[in-house]
Amino acid sequence: MVFDFIALGVFSLIIIVMAAYGYKLSAKTAEDYMMAGRTIGVVVMFFFVLFAISSSWTFYGFPGVLYLHGPGYVFFIWGSVAGFAGLYMFLGPRLWALAKINRFLSPIEVLAERYESKALRVLLSITMLAFIIPYVGIQPLGVGRGFEALTGLPLWVGAVYTSVLLIILVILGGMRIVAWVNIFLGMVYVTALLGSLFWVVSIVFPDAGLVQAATTLVEIDPAKLSAPGPLGEYTSTLMIGTFVVGLMAFCWPHVVIGVMTARDKKLFRWFPLLIFVFGGLFFYIIPFIWGSLVAPAALPGVTSVAEADSIVQTVIQTYLPRWFAVLVLMGVIAAAVSTAAVQLMTSSIIVARDLVQGVIKPDANDKQITAIARWSVVGIVIFSLSVTVAVQIGAGEEAMALYLTNVSVPGFAQWAPALVGGLLWKRGTKQGALAGTLVGVTYLLLGMLIKGADGSNILFFDLHPVVPTLPLNLIVYIVVSHLTPRPSEQIEDVFFNEVDDYLRSERTV
Repeated sequence: MVFDFIALGVFSLIIIVMAAYGYKLSAKTAEDYMMAGRTIGVVVMFFFVLFAISSSWTFYGFPGVLYLHGPGYVFFIWGSVAGFAGLYMFLGPRLWALAKINRFLSPIEVLAERYESKALRVLLSITMLAFIIPYVGIQPLGVGRGFEALTGLPLWVGAVYTSVLLIILVILGGMRIVAWVNIFLGMVYVTALLGSLFWVVSIVFPDAGLVQAATTLVEIDPAKLSAPGPLGEYTSTLMIGTFVVGLMAFCWPHVVIGVMTARDKKLFRWFPLLIFVFGGLFFYIIPFIWGSLVAPAALPGVTSVAEADSIVQTVIQTYLPRWFAVLVLMGVIAAAVSTAAVQLMTSSIIVARDLVQGVIKPDANDKQITAIARWSVVGIVIFSLSVTVAVQIGAGEEAMALYLTNVSVPGFAQWAPALVGGLLWKRGTKQGALAGTLVGVTYLLLGMLIKGADGSNILFFDLHPVVPTLPLNLIVYIVVSHLTPRPSEQIEDVFFNEVDDYLRSERTV
């Protein structure tokens, strides 16, 4: 136990020192704190984005769902990889150019100016915060489960430890150090997840490795090797829907904001390929093998959602030395912190730039909004943990992975029509953006609250929440935009013509 705490102490100290060093080097401006001074290059951006989405969900939640339901859920990952690549291919360059030309510090600010609507700014800010903040709380809780499994300490100990680490990192470091720390955290994470996979396979399946694991699974539970899985959950229809839900990754706010920190437009040429090859084909194959093949063959018989969520940790503690289990827990902490830190930065920017400076106190200066962004982090962490615990208690056992896909992603999807239309469609109007977003969010909330007698989502017709809400949002946006006056020539010039010229130029400044 002493070794555990020494190792975790050293790990935490490295992160804190990096954050303090970042604070010392920072320019103390809002642009530097929120946008990393717009200096992020392709290598740092890769780690920044990949590990902004590779959370304790990837270590616990994703393998947990695969363990219980078979491989069908992997379509969410492939949809997400395509969504990330699409963001950097189509929307990213335009959003980056707009932000750089006009010194925008938030994607919501971009849309508020594009549609000339303070009301839309408030609506989008509240909506994004409502769905990102509960997911921030999932990360410390995921670490808490790992702490509980390894040390026997209550779940809240690990949750508080992670929360304190997050607060220090984000308050001191800002977006630049959050991005750079993700390189360190990512290396810890990959070492733990990949190293433990190789080691467990060599011990549990020494004769033929993964082939032996597959053979074992064929004998004890063959339904876990194919769709629809042992519980019959992942039908062809659900897998298609799961893929579509994954595509919505292009509008996750903590991923969208990353494109605004890029150093230059060259990044957008290489980044989609990096995401496809290294993100999709290499990185996500590791938790997939863990959850769909190794864990169910090495430790069969788990049926509880909570136990499935920590199945990777349980297998490691069962077959590997205790000292390595500590490294794995550090990997989980790295995954949780790397994601939650970016989500916290995004949330604090929305609070400071969009709600405070954008609405409540328009005359706030750089120093004031930077301070507000920093200290709002404390409130966001406390509130997110409280909301997440309350939701978990109210919902009973909720798989970590399904909390992301069934709650957060449908909420993020509701700004997709306004986002895509605002950047790519000149005819989109503020009335259309307001009406579409308001209808989509209202429908989503009503559908989540109103249940049938058997607990079914009757307003969603038992479909995934994205499937009925997003098309309605989009239709309302398009119809209302066509029925209302088109944006002014000035808006068309600033948000389309100038951007086109800027992106076509061989040299950008």
